[in-house]
Amino acid sequence: MNQPFGPIRVIPGEDKCRFPHCTSLFIDDDVKVLIDPGAGLKTLTALKQEASIDLVINTHYHFDHIAYNYLFDQAQVLINAQEAPCFRERKNLGALLGMDEVYGPDWVYEWMARIADPSTKQSPFSPQNRHEWWKSTARLDREYRWGEVMDFGRTRMEVIGTPGHSKGFSCMNFPDHGVMYVADIDLTSFGPWYAGSDGDIDCFISSCEKLKAIDGEYYITGHEKGVLGRKDFLAGLDRFIEIIHERDRKILSTLTRPLSLQEIVDQGLIYGSKYHVDAWVYMWEFIMIKKHVRRMIGRGQIDDLGNKFLGKGV
Repeated sequence: MNQPFGPIRVIPGEDKCRFPHCTSLFIDDDVKVLIDPGAGLKTLTALKQEASIDLVINTHYHFDHIAYNYLFDQAQVLINAQEAPCFRERKNLGALLGMDEVYGPDWVYEWMARIADPSTKQSPFSPQNRHEWWKSTARLDREYRWGEVMDFGRTRMEVIGTPGHSKGFSCMNFPDHGVMYVADIDLTSFGPWYAGSDGDIDCFISSCEKLKAIDGEYYITGHEKGVLGRKDFLAGLDRFIEIIHERDRKILSTLTRPLSLQEIVDQGLIYGSKYHVDAWVYMWEFIMIKKHVRRMIGRGQIDDLGNKFLGKGV
């Protein structure tokens, strides 16, 4: 485990915090809190043996941040109000994740049957069929709201609303310790992820700008980077946002002739077409490309020709 910030302990995810693992936070205070239990089964089983967790708090509903909720059956589970319906009725996961949009409602119910069965064959490049989906969305004890301040004893935590990655995505600020958990504003080389139906490119950019305006000394990412000082975080954030614009340019460069959305998606400009054999990776590619194309139409960079699209000035 990495260095503590007072009662706040950073728990690095297994496999160097790469998806589908994430960095978790353990607040070792009067109220013992675990934020985003996605660090890994071995790591979190060890934590469970060490401490009795009172609260499990999810910053958002994605697999890598909720995967091991189920381990902490004695704890209350909290998630933001915007995404709480996902834990109350699992078909809502299908709507937000993009399955309904790309494959239709019947596919969502088939997926629910797959995750309910621990013997289901796993998909090659995503946690699509993991049984933990079923176990870790089985209950919800409370919703939290943006702007809410929680007091755990010596530790105050402010919930910062930072939508874009998902509709309810939240960063957790610990102002008394100069620490912020920024979760999936993670500065990875892949870049921002907004590949659910509820993802939003402009909201993602606005949320990044919002974080710049909040004083902090240390920033803890959910993947790979870990703990960063303010200077490195802000510099990395600018580069992170630039990847969005690079994706725009890459898509535009293909639109020297009219192409359908399907033809753009099949090029694999974001994930690589060889990964499209995984239904979820294809879904992510489809949704991200669609969001970029629609956004560039609105910005006057692409002409909508009906069922084809053509770039302007390329």
